[in-house]
Order: sequence, then structure tokens, then C-alpha cells
Amino acid sequence: MSHNVGRAKLSGGGQRGAGDRGEGKDITCKMAVLGCSGVGKTALTVRFLTKRFIGEYCPTLESVHQYQTVIEEEDVTLEILDTAGQGIYPWKDGYALWADCFILVYSLTDRHSFQELQHIRRQLENVRKSSAIIAVLAANKSDLLHDRQVSRREGEALAEELGWGYHELSASEGSQVEAVADMFRDLCRQSRADRHHREGRQRKTSSSAKLKHAIQKVISGKAPTRRS
Repeated sequence: MSHNVGRAKLSGGGQRGAGDRGEGKDITCKMAVLGCSGVGKTALTVRFLTKRFIGEYCPTLESVHQYQTVIEEEDVTLEILDTAGQGIYPWKDGYALWADCFILVYSLTDRHSFQELQHIRRQLENVRKSSAIIAVLAANKSDLLHDRQVSRREGEALAEELGWGYHELSASEGSQVEAVADMFRDLCRQSRADRHHREGRQRKTSSSAKLKHAIQKVISGKAPTRRS
């Protein structure tokens, strides 16, 4: 299904659209959407992929969707894992190992779903053996402010504490299509920037090691002699 700069393929492989730019190496970004059952994980994912809202989903459904788009003039394939609800269904370490980055969703009308995010965050850190998690907090159901149980200030404070982005939005509101898309694309940019930073450090470490080895060979007199 074609949407301006991207093509979505639900629960399967995607095909490159004729209008997509670039012929360079494909870039893949894997995202996992996590949160309690009923907070709107699937609704947000489908809103991003198709720009549509469907009110009811099978709560036990777990699937991977592909979406091909252009971000900063590069072809990018987003692989989005829409997970079953945490807190009801068993946590799977594979969520943390498979994804590059994460969207942690809660309903601002359900305080328990907000509190559960700390548990999910600890699971991610334990499995990945790192507190450096690339993620955003998504406070869904902003169309139900009359039922709000979690304030914006609380959500923003948690996001600031964790060093994550914060998005308050509604998957059910048609006016929120771009806000939902911006959340997914901004997270992809963060993940790519982190990957480039890590790869740059690895290259620097490798170059430094090679230089150190070469110097040691010269000092020990094992450097090859140059022929005249």
C-alpha cells in the first residue's frame, strides 16, 4: 500500500516502491512496540503503516510489519514488532534482543500501564546488559483527557529521567497521523545516529590498536626494512 514516500507490508516482506529514492545499500531499523494489553500498541502501529484507525484487535496477536520509506534522503526499511500485551502475556527476552530501538506505550487513562513501564525498562536493560536503551515513551489516548490518570508532567519527567523522547498522542484521532509518523521516524533517526556513533568508536579503536602494534614492531626492531 503506497503512501507518499513509503510502502507498508503488514505481517510479511515488503517490495521497494518505484517512487522510492536512492540505489545505495538498504538500511534496516528494527523497532519493538511494548506495553500493557489495551494501551493501543497495535492501533498506533496500524495508524503509522496505513494512516487508518481500527478500533478492535485480537489482544493475543503478535506480528512483524515492514514499512519502506525515505529518511534523510536514504532508503530505510522499518521492521516493526507489534507485541502481545506485557503484564498479561509472558515477557520474551527475544523482544529486547531482536530490536534496535523501542516504543514503550501506556494509556494516560490507566495508571497501572504507566507504572508497568518501569518493569519493562528493567527487563530491557537486564537482557541487553546495558542501560543505554534507544526508546521513546508514547502516552496514548490523549482524546480521553476527561479520564486522564497520568499527567503530562509525570510522563515527561519519566522520559527525562530515562533520556528518552516523549510523545502524547491519540491513535484514534485522524489529526494525529503526522504526530504518530513523526514518532516512528524520529526514533529511527535516533537509532541510526547511535549506530553510527558506535561504529565510529569501533573504527577508532581498531585504528588505534593497529597504530600501537606498528609502533611496538618498530621499537622491537621487527619492522620490515625498506629496499633501495
